[in-house]
Amino acid sequence: MPKISKHQCKCGSVFTRKNSLARHKRTACPLEKGKIRFPCECGSIFTQKDSLVNHKRTLCALETVKIRFPCECGSVLSQKCHLIYHKQTSCPLETVKIRFPCECERVFTTKSSLVKHKKTACRLEKIKIRFPCKCGTILPQKVVLPNIKNQHVH
Repeated sequence: MPKISKHQCKCGSVFTRKNSLARHKRTACPLEKGKIRFPCECGSIFTQKDSLVNHKRTLCALETVKIRFPCECGSVLSQKCHLIYHKQTSCPLETVKIRFPCECERVFTTKSSLVKHKKTACRLEKIKIRFPCKCGTILPQKVVLPNIKNQHVH
């Protein structure tokens, strides 16, 4: 197993990369003086330049030219990935939406939400984890017999 080198700051923060420690010292460490800050004309202050650039591009109230991603339904989103997600999940004009239905008739927009629902809240899921057998039966627990793999007593 490769050794993971650790880079520790005087404040106690630990990083796996040397450049992450350097950025921390430059921008966020409470013990370092002369931190590099990136202020916007609107008063917002950022510790990283790319955060300032993204702020000006999408959110800053003083910027007149903002990059926006409009949807045909009238919604306007600040990032392209948000527009794509909107169209896939909640746009009223899109007929094909990515949906993840549960047997209890609830519908989720992400697979992870459906999985979490089934594990924690679904009233139809009395046994949270099930194991399918080769014969098609769903078992409430994993059964492994010594000489027969994934078989169970019928």
